Amino acid sequence: MRIGIAFRLAMALTILAVLASGLTGYYAYDESRRLLMAQTEKNLRVSTQVVGQRLVAAMRAAMRDVRVFAMYMRQSESDKVSGNLAFAHMAPTLLQVRPEYLQLSIVETRPNGGEKHFFAQEGKAVQRGMDKVLLRSHLDQAMRLSPGQVYLSQVLPYAREKGDTERLTMLAATPVPYDKGGKSGLLAVLRIDMDYVAHRIQSELPVNYKLHLAWQDGLSIHDAGDAEHEERRLLQTRFPDVARIVGGKEENIATGIQLDRQPDEADVAAVFQRVQVADFVGGGAFILGISEPLIQIWQEHRALAGNMTRIVLSFSFLALIVVWPLSQAVTRPLAQILESVRRFAARDSGSILPLPTGRKDEIGQLAKGVEEMQNQIRAQVATLEENHQTMMHIAHHDPLTGLPNRLTFFSKLDEAIVQAKQHGRKLAVLFVDLDRFKAVNDEHGHKIGDAMLQEVAHRLRHGVRSSDTAARLAGDEFVVLLNPIYNADEASLVAEKLLRRLNPHLKMENLSLPIEASIGVSIFPDHGDTPQSLLESADAAMYTSKNAGRNVCSIAQPGVRRHREDRRGGGGGKK
Repeated sequence: MRIGIAFRLAMALTILAVLASGLTGYYAYDESRRLLMAQTEKNLRVSTQVVGQRLVAAMRAAMRDVRVFAMYMRQSESDKVSGNLAFAHMAPTLLQVRPEYLQLSIVETRPNGGEKHFFAQEGKAVQRGMDKVLLRSHLDQAMRLSPGQVYLSQVLPYAREKGDTERLTMLAATPVPYDKGGKSGLLAVLRIDMDYVAHRIQSELPVNYKLHLAWQDGLSIHDAGDAEHEERRLLQTRFPDVARIVGGKEENIATGIQLDRQPDEADVAAVFQRVQVADFVGGGAFILGISEPLIQIWQEHRALAGNMTRIVLSFSFLALIVVWPLSQAVTRPLAQILESVRRFAARDSGSILPLPTGRKDEIGQLAKGVEEMQNQIRAQVATLEENHQTMMHIAHHDPLTGLPNRLTFFSKLDEAIVQAKQHGRKLAVLFVDLDRFKAVNDEHGHKIGDAMLQEVAHRLRHGVRSSDTAARLAGDEFVVLLNPIYNADEASLVAEKLLRRLNPHLKMENLSLPIEASIGVSIFPDHGDTPQSLLESADAAMYTSKNAGRNVCSIAQPGVRRHREDRRGGGGGKK
């Protein structure tokens, strides 16, 4: 029996249709896998950078606190009673406000000397006593420093009493100076609870992200998700690629980001980077990583693969039945679907062809399946991008008030200075510091203090032009960038307006609290031509307002600046 050309054509078209659908499915499968892996790595890298900034900020806050404490404890060569009173007043308060600090000590540096004073965080109480486990080798290194320099130790295990749960800590230490200069023979020593710092950072991450933190030699500090091992071990034992960071060959790596097989429950995609601890003497570096379970990414990817497999099988069965009468009708929409998939995979969204989803036959089902696959990929990419935007917002804004943070404000101020130099314009920096804010916190609690900070942020944000910038530096300190201005009088008028806007009382929980602030104003280029110099001049002017009776504004004086240490914190403040 002869085989007719029609049968041959039908068979050829059937084979072609099956191959086309198979290639379409494979191409869509491969591209979706590649896209998911690329987006996963990008999001993990951004998250690692943001968490690294948080870790560095925590270490710098400890450096600031121990330095401020040492200055607060500075000794008079003839009168050391005042130092004892200062310690008894400040140490318990600092340990209660900062739960990440386990101990605050003043250590005599005589041979075999111990703590002159000692306070330790024990649950919610602060206990006073003697510590027997401060390491002399670390204290001897710290004593060689000049006042103002801060020594940071490596990670040390610590248990205050025998039988206590061992915690991982770091020591930050600096000499206590005399009033008239030189070292007093005392050390201010702060013990930082790294377990607490790591768990606090972990709590701020999305639920599917796990934090991995180790010292520069790879010895683990915090390894979330590793339930199999409770003891400390080298991070490179679990993640062998970390050895390249430990050995100094690379600063950051990505590992495990692949979907070439079905992963186990323990398989993760992770990004690690070295986080250098700057500004400390003796400070080393952390190895920081963020991981995400591969099984979650695989499940989403497997759903797409299942849809594509059903589409290919359905179309193959269709081709065997109807290819003879509908050979031309089949090949035309197939080509359209294939081209649409190709453009979608190439992210050419501006020229994606419409799919023939209006058909009531199997070709319409195929088109709907491809459209569903594209919509699922778009939704997953949108979710990843939303996570990325969330992490970027956290990195550039204050979490309590929603205002731009210090990093963002300095970036805007630096850009404004460049533009002002180019166009010969002036700008102003207003340093706004709340009056008697610490009394509000002490009397009414941090909840009321936070509400006052949020209300001040709202009034400042809506009290300036859209071209101006209001930001929160730390605690009860705010800054406003006026860009542009014509002269200092204009800046003074704006500052007076802001004082009036702040003055209405804050009313909540049957309370009516006054809001007052002291404002210092600096003008570019009269009082500085860099962000730091303008901020220091405005800070000095603000203290002039404090000394003038508070709730007033003052213009900076040329050449008068106040060197300031960064003050960070949530409900805290001065005066």
